[in-house]
Amino acid sequence: MTPGPRKKLGRNVTAMTREAIFETADAIEVESRAGYEVTRKRVLFEEVLLVTIHRAVGLPYVISLGLLAIIFGAVALAGFREPVVFITFGLLALPFLTACVVRLILKVDTVSVFGRRSKAVMRFAIHKRRAREVYGRICSRTSEVQRSMVAVEPAAPAPVEQPPLPPTSE
Repeated sequence: MTPGPRKKLGRNVTAMTREAIFETADAIEVESRAGYEVTRKRVLFEEVLLVTIHRAVGLPYVISLGLLAIIFGAVALAGFREPVVFITFGLLALPFLTACVVRLILKVDTVSVFGRRSKAVMRFAIHKRRAREVYGRICSRTSEVQRSMVAVEPAAPAPVEQPPLPPTSE
């Protein structure tokens, strides 16, 4: 069986896994790589229950970068009498501080698709417009598929009238 064409929507990168999220004709497909193991899940458009978009800071990222900036900055300030130490550690603290401030300002947009049995999550750190486009595309495609399902399903048959019960003899 050859899979149909897929369009990459986004990705989700964590400490241990890498996920690529694709759109196919009938589902959102999540290809997850953890080490050497690759798994593929699908969230069918007809089973989508909820699609959300929200913005978050990502506290572990900000805390770890902030701590590194503080450590290098403290070493730079402790060695302010030695210009080489001061400049070297000051320059080492600068990228961590910059990344921390950028994350606090921009935050990370997250699009989540919840199905009955599975979930797809896409994170967009820089491309905010792309996050809104993906959210709109998933919402419109889901409503299109779910409306077509309602139109195709036949109406429920009329209830069958039960014959009258025989009179009870007393």
